[in-house]
Amino acid sequence: MNLIRTLLLLSGLFPTWLAVADDFSPMPSVSRMTDVAKAAVPFDLDILKRNWGQRIVVMRSAGVMPIIDIESNLGEELDLQAFAHRMDQEGVALIAFSGIARGRGWSDAARYAVAADPWRYIPAGDGGLPPDWKRNPTGFAKVSKERIISDGYPMMGEYEFRHYPSPDQIQRGNMERDEYLPIDSPAGHQLFQFSEESGISFQIHQEIEDQYLPQLEKMLAQYPKAKVIWCHLAQMRYQARNTVYGPDYVRKLIEQYPNLYFDLFSGPPDHIYPGSKEYPGKYWDRTTGKLKPEWAKLIADHPWRFMTALDLNPFIMQEFSRKVGMQRAVLDSLPVPVREIVAYKAAWKLLFNEEI
Repeated sequence: MNLIRTLLLLSGLFPTWLAVADDFSPMPSVSRMTDVAKAAVPFDLDILKRNWGQRIVVMRSAGVMPIIDIESNLGEELDLQAFAHRMDQEGVALIAFSGIARGRGWSDAARYAVAADPWRYIPAGDGGLPPDWKRNPTGFAKVSKERIISDGYPMMGEYEFRHYPSPDQIQRGNMERDEYLPIDSPAGHQLFQFSEESGISFQIHQEIEDQYLPQLEKMLAQYPKAKVIWCHLAQMRYQARNTVYGPDYVRKLIEQYPNLYFDLFSGPPDHIYPGSKEYPGKYWDRTTGKLKPEWAKLIADHPWRFMTALDLNPFIMQEFSRKVGMQRAVLDSLPVPVREIVAYKAAWKLLFNEEI
């Protein structure tokens, strides 16, 4: 019955007001992703894109604004069936699923996720997370390049260069995440060069501080064709360490470097970073719960350079609905004509070099 409803929705013959979450796409048949064989590689992106595109079309036909989450780090413990229902309820069309290796080398979690649910997950390569990335960054970058090519991943994950402990890590007493690897280190050069040569995008976590901006600009200038997604627009955890970054500076970067993109993840306006006791989300107007006008205008002027993100990890899945709500507050702050671009079209174009 769901397949029939989906086909009718696509043809315009099924009343959209009767659509329910399960009509968006089939549900996974298993809860544990490791109960299925890993997806064959290289991934068959033509088939997967048909699934993903159909899911987006059905959501739009049902009056839902689909969201593509361009950046999340998830593991094999995820309950796929329960989470599929939550994604559909919140209108999250796709999640870029980057596996967490947990010290075991490369993770194949994304292959399991795509095999079990080929409708909701875009496979992303493992990001540069500790301990592997910290222990041997050049070796990890080398393995990343090899697996991205051999397995046909459409994007790389998030690589941490300057990273402060996240709020949930501080709450768990995990202070080891105060880490620094220069972005112009040999591992950084490997990633930028690989992205430039392959056209495959990768994500960076680089805290916003004056001292790190010249390094990043140097790499962007040296590798102008590298597709770089700077995670967490305007997330500033220690205010006194920045005197440069703001909407005018970001506008300058966008105009100067044609392959620099930003994800829009942020905590809620009232979130206080426990390390500094400051509000890190600098694009929020905390009186309205929407974007400050200058940030909204920046995004509206360059919508193809910004993408929604949820920044999920296994420790904060209970925050899923709140995170989606924050990204929808961002979208609601933007002019109507650009909302679709930021919500899902920009991510699709960046990953697949085509418009949807």
